Amino acid sequence: MHRNLRHAVAPALISAILSTAATAMAAPPFGARERLVAQAHTAVEEGRLADARDVWLSVWRLERSQVAACNVGALSFRIGDMPAAVRWLSLCKEIMRAPRTPEERALHESRLVDLARARQLAGELRVHAPAGATVTIDGVPVEIEADRPVPVEPGRRVVRAVLGGRTAEAEIEVPRGEAREVTLVFPAEPEPKRAAPAGAAPASPVPPGATPRPAVIVGGVGLSATFAALGGVLLVGSEKREEAVIASARSAGPNGCFRMRQPMCQEALSAHEDMRTLRAFGVAGLITGGAVLAATLGYTFYPRGQAEVRVSSQGITFTGVF
Repeated sequence: MHRNLRHAVAPALISAILSTAATAMAAPPFGARERLVAQAHTAVEEGRLADARDVWLSVWRLERSQVAACNVGALSFRIGDMPAAVRWLSLCKEIMRAPRTPEERALHESRLVDLARARQLAGELRVHAPAGATVTIDGVPVEIEADRPVPVEPGRRVVRAVLGGRTAEAEIEVPRGEAREVTLVFPAEPEPKRAAPAGAAPASPVPPGATPRPAVIVGGVGLSATFAALGGVLLVGSEKREEAVIASARSAGPNGCFRMRQPMCQEALSAHEDMRTLRAFGVAGLITGGAVLAATLGYTFYPRGQAEVRVSSQGITFTGVF
């Protein structure tokens, strides 16, 4: 009977010992948290705020507590690391319990004030990237959550997503105290080239007639210059006729051409009609010259084979086939 009892107790005892050993290995050493907290307080008293934040980060790794998160956020704010302050104070706000004492209430309000101020001094990015992609901002990996923006330093930020050898990148300017969105889309993969059938002639890289012909270019530029020069001459002529109108009107006396029956007024009227005609044709010549030049440049830099150009102004029509 004793032998059976011993065999029954031995497995249970071994299991209990192994369970205790595993718990001891998983739990932090006794007093480790207290030592770290004491080191953090000492660093704060000595003005080593960055060192104090690193110690509180170690405390967070031991126990993900409200005190550790809030202290990391508050120290990040005090050393000027606003993105980290926003991230940790937001976490502090989420896990912070309701204040029970006046001291806890004052500390709670202080953390919320620090969070609001940090948001004003930092920027935020909402990143939309393909699922499974590794996202970095200025080369630093970040975790993307659909409902939570990423706090960043204000200024121009480079956002990159990598997945399966493909990369999508975008630059965006993030103002202070504002949020911006950026969407990363991978470029479409090129379609595989199909092999040409046996015996088929290779496709011509340049379609017939796509290469600009020098004669057409020279002719187009010359025609444009001719129309422009003709328009300029006609406009000069219209200015001369305008001067004749003014001179004839002045010669009619102080009342000008109040009575059109006077000979000089008839001359002024005729000169005025000439001026209008010359000016209309001059403007039409300049417009036609400009249109021909634009068509020539389009043909030169964007060849499309056969192209028909029609230019019409004030009754003048030019039709050409390039």
